Amino acid sequence: MATYKDAGVNIEATDAMVEDIVTYSNKTSRPGQISNIGGFAGIFDLKKCGYSDPLLVTSTDGVGTKILLGIETGLLDGLGFDLVGMCLNDTVCHGADPLFFLDYYASSKIDKSSFLEIVRSIALACKESGCLLIGGETAEMPGVYRSNDFDLAGFCVGAVERQGLLPQKDNMNEGDVLIGVTSSGFHSNGYSLVRKVLKDKSCDLNGKTPFDSNWKTLGEAVMEPTKLYHSILKPFVEKNIIKGMAHITGGGIIGNVPRMLPDNLGADINKSFLPKNNLFDWFQDLASMKKQDMFNTFNCGMGMILIIDNKEKKNFFELVNGDKDFFEIGSLTSSSQSNYCSIS
Repeated sequence: MATYKDAGVNIEATDAMVEDIVTYSNKTSRPGQISNIGGFAGIFDLKKCGYSDPLLVTSTDGVGTKILLGIETGLLDGLGFDLVGMCLNDTVCHGADPLFFLDYYASSKIDKSSFLEIVRSIALACKESGCLLIGGETAEMPGVYRSNDFDLAGFCVGAVERQGLLPQKDNMNEGDVLIGVTSSGFHSNGYSLVRKVLKDKSCDLNGKTPFDSNWKTLGEAVMEPTKLYHSILKPFVEKNIIKGMAHITGGGIIGNVPRMLPDNLGADINKSFLPKNNLFDWFQDLASMKKQDMFNTFNCGMGMILIIDNKEKKNFFELVNGDKDFFEIGSLTSSSQSNYCSIS
């Protein structure tokens, strides 16, 4: 007599991990939480969050082929930060506070140790961002995934008062200042290219970085987790200083900055204002890439770019209080061309 287990799917083993997941989830509690993981769906009480006129802001994303490097290097504990960061960094661009997060993990056969390591990192990232890990789903799909391969996807919901929604396109003007906020590395974009170049150039991921850095190995450098921006930027959002934010993901700086701009304004970025970044400089040389292609593909050291009023610049940098993660990198300019972003 055939069973589901005979086909490679072990429901009992997967169900047994729920208690471990609940332990991690409970550490992410926040107002609005109704119950623990284990039901058919997550339930959240928005009324308990104290909003007057809220808009819900949602995002979904995955980690992409960075997972394959994680498997190759054994560095899995940062993938949860990548997953949460790629979703929450999108919602923060609209001024939203994260409410809750769900994850989806699929593999040929779930390895308990690796799975719980990743779920733990998801919970830690949620906790750092004040976000509830409300639920998730696991799936064993032998035949779809091979051997140790797996995939991750995430889904988050945030909220913002209607009057605080970003970007404030109608309030943007020529001369507004562009502020860059440093990234932690490649984040979770461009890894099909990163992996190809590393393989073609026979790079030793276990060896020391071929550039000055604080990373112990090249593998750690290319696997550095995505930076979480909500807690960093929340004070400025609350003071209504920021007019717009762009999360620099797929499409790089040039592809993402215009997404927060009105049609009559463009962005002029002075590349001499961008901070020197040894990781990206090394990769550009290794891949023999043109600088423009780098800007079209990667964050190049700027994971977020903000717009503030020129009159607020002094106040902004006083609030930053010497934090070297913030840089003035350019300004808005009048433009007859929509989606205009120039780096020169």
